[in-house]
Amino acid sequence: MIRHGRDLRPRSVPLRRIVPNLLTTISLTSGLVSIHFSLDQDWDKALAGIAVAAIFDALDGATARLLRSTSRFGAVLDSLSDFLSFGVAPAVVLHQWMLGASRWIGLAATITFVLCAALRLARFTSQRRGPTGSPLTRFFIGLPTPAAAAIVLIPVMIATSRTLENYRLPEWIVITHAFFIAWLMISRRPCFSFKRLRIPRRQVVPLLLAVGLAVMIAARDAWLAATLAAATYLCSIPFSVVMYARLKRSAMVPSPRADLMPAERPEPVGAPIHSRG
Repeated sequence: MIRHGRDLRPRSVPLRRIVPNLLTTISLTSGLVSIHFSLDQDWDKALAGIAVAAIFDALDGATARLLRSTSRFGAVLDSLSDFLSFGVAPAVVLHQWMLGASRWIGLAATITFVLCAALRLARFTSQRRGPTGSPLTRFFIGLPTPAAAAIVLIPVMIATSRTLENYRLPEWIVITHAFFIAWLMISRRPCFSFKRLRIPRRQVVPLLLAVGLAVMIAARDAWLAATLAAATYLCSIPFSVVMYARLKRSAMVPSPRADLMPAERPEPVGAPIHSRG
């Protein structure tokens, strides 16, 4: 006989079930640390905080799938972590670095970026999953928030780079860039999901050489390498638009609605969203 009021939940939880949430917590904390260093105007550490958040945000998704420990709690926690680490933290960096002195237009750019990040994550969280076997699942619909955070911080990374020696882009370029990246997040533009992208065999060796070169550049100047990587992804969007349209025509798939986007992860509803929101 069950007594009323008794807590029937188990007294212990397997460690494998909370490991993904621990990684998400580290990602969230790294975003908070980035905000702290932004207020101290320590740009190198502020950027590093967001970079660490991105690393652990990617790890928690892979860990959740590996350990089969997805949960609705993890999905909500991950969405909150993404919003802070890749929405709020980059905006604070931009505001403290330059846009805070731009009066209303700089504030408008940072607020717009944060709002678009929130809308991007809300749209992804509430969407229904499309067929996982479709080639269209190789694309994100709209710029994912971690990529948006990296791309919007290109001006700061350029100024922090050792090679470029504190070169600062004009203020109007930084503001326009922030508005543009905010728009890309809520747009319907398809963007490559490199995790699912298939590489032709003849391009494997050049890709390995390019990765080796990137590691060499990163060893000498990490923020220059990050700038090149973010700029490369931004420049790949026109190619992703063309390839997406070609695949959609060949598959004769109707245009996706806002509530029925291609699945960004082959995992059940309620799984951690992680770094692809």
